[in-house]
Amino acid sequence: MIVCFTRHGESLFNLAERNGEPEPADGDHLSERGWEQARGLGERLKGEGIERIIASPYGRAQETAQGIGEVLGLPFETDGDLHEAVQSDAYRAVSPNFDGEGHITWMPQSPPDHAEPGSESFNAILARVDRVQERLAERVESERILCVSHWGFIHYFTGRALFREAFSPAHLPALYRMGHINTGITLFQQRRDYFIEGERYDGWALLTWNDQAHL
Repeated sequence: MIVCFTRHGESLFNLAERNGEPEPADGDHLSERGWEQARGLGERLKGEGIERIIASPYGRAQETAQGIGEVLGLPFETDGDLHEAVQSDAYRAVSPNFDGEGHITWMPQSPPDHAEPGSESFNAILARVDRVQERLAERVESERILCVSHWGFIHYFTGRALFREAFSPAHLPALYRMGHINTGITLFQQRRDYFIEGERYDGWALLTWNDQAHL
């Protein structure tokens, strides 16, 4: 009972950030390289038995799912909870110099329900993760699923899988030291009746992080 996650392909947002440029108005679309990455990921996943593609509603994830689906011959569906963590108004206002305004700056020291203007709180993001995990748990036994999401969301999903109910904003700096490149592959497993040395370890588990052999 395994689900495959991937980060979207390179977006025009990503390209602008790497070049030290302000975010473009059309930034939520894939670059030419992003389209190549998406189709290349589709080639990598041939023979892996993917039956369903589920994408974030953001344009860069939708286009990535489209590129993968063109290769695998699969349509995709949208899950509104798979989108990226929403940054604050202040973060967007200082583009491309984000120092001190991203949620990784204020969130670890804040109560989990706190949100800067325009942003999501830790608990709001975690609630989305929980809903996604619940829906996937109902489907992974009968379907081989690929989820197309985002850097931040995949880290939060991982934090919930690793720390369970103890997951808190204080864990974020350590999690964010784990990189995840565009179209990297991460696998999670939904386990039942799983024991290690007599202790039960049911639920979501991380199997593979940021596999990039296809790039």
